[in-house]
Amino acid sequence: MKYILLLLLHFTSQQIFAGPQPEITSVNPVRADGFTAVTPNDFKKGTDSDRIEKAIQDAVQKGINSIVIPRFDEVNEKATWLIDRAIVLPSDFTLFLTDCFIRLAPGTRDNIITNSGARSNPLSENRNIRIIGRGNVVLSGGLESHYENPGDKNGYTTIGILLYNTKYFTIEGIRMEETQCWAISMENGCAFGRLSNIDFSNTWQYPNQDGIDIRKGCHDIMIENITGTTGDDLIAMTGMRDINLDWKEETRQVREGRQKPSMQVGGRGWREEDDIYNITINNVKGTTVGRQCCSLIRLLNHDGVKIYNIFINNIMDTAKDGEGATDQAINIGDDHPYWKSARNQLGETSRIFIDNVISTAPTVVRIRGTLKDSRLTKIVGYGKNVNPRKYSSNGLIQYGSEAELENVKIDAYQY
Repeated sequence: MKYILLLLLHFTSQQIFAGPQPEITSVNPVRADGFTAVTPNDFKKGTDSDRIEKAIQDAVQKGINSIVIPRFDEVNEKATWLIDRAIVLPSDFTLFLTDCFIRLAPGTRDNIITNSGARSNPLSENRNIRIIGRGNVVLSGGLESHYENPGDKNGYTTIGILLYNTKYFTIEGIRMEETQCWAISMENGCAFGRLSNIDFSNTWQYPNQDGIDIRKGCHDIMIENITGTTGDDLIAMTGMRDINLDWKEETRQVREGRQKPSMQVGGRGWREEDDIYNITINNVKGTTVGRQCCSLIRLLNHDGVKIYNIFINNIMDTAKDGEGATDQAINIGDDHPYWKSARNQLGETSRIFIDNVISTAPTVVRIRGTLKDSRLTKIVGYGKNVNPRKYSSNGLIQYGSEAELENVKIDAYQY
């Protein structure tokens, strides 16, 4: 009897402190905290993009600061949300995606999701943005290229999810499908974030379909539980800049149409905080099918940008033996002239710790730049050690003509 009374007291107290309990219906989905959500289905007029924007505005006005995009569009009676412009998220906002399929409408030259600071003039910082997927969530770049000459030459609007200068962010539980170029990019000030449980389904239908790109000025980011196939590098940290550019003037000219946009909405110009550091990458199982030199993990920095305090653990190339298109599982540096003023110098890529890597690529680790005070352990290559597309290798670990190492330990095995 005492036990039954305790249970009754427990459930009663839960109801008291939780407040009124909303009815759960398909029309009124429920947020993670149990309260009725704002959804685009609450708005009956306009395009799918119009209704999503109205939902965001309504949620902000009510102080709810989150919306749910559910599986079914009740207005158009379909299970696809077709957007004709990016979903723009403000600070302190959560976008819940529930079993939904979101696709760029034909011809749409825009991101799928971005932050409001990337659209403001001048550009501005955002904080506390979360993109949370539940169930089978797919974000699609479309059924065909939206550009006459597809690829990164068209600039940052080709990116699926673009975050600029966003602090404290989360992206999780989504699948990225046939993005117009890179799937996800973080740049110029993104920090204190986490990307997890993300799957890629890119086939090189368009050039340079990277998975996740971390650009200059990003730090303190966790990337974990990444799967799938990309059309170029699966995860890339690329710290490159033009020290002769004033980034504010650069972005102003892009906005005014006087300069062609780059893949960085915040520009390539020099800033005080351009280094990439404190990045953890854990549990990556995937491969790449790109038609250019591709890696599972790539580190590239020039023109004085430093990359340091990088932890990379548990990387598995899922390509079948003799069938993969990955040129190297890990690529550090590059002998291609990507720099504008100064090539990577010894000490600018340091404290790189890589553990547990397995791949059938012709080279598992390719070092073509500098590396200092680093450890690469349990590096495993197996199988025929060939790339049937084009690439030949001189072994498990390959050193380019520009490789320069100091205090680096490498523990590698070929089976």
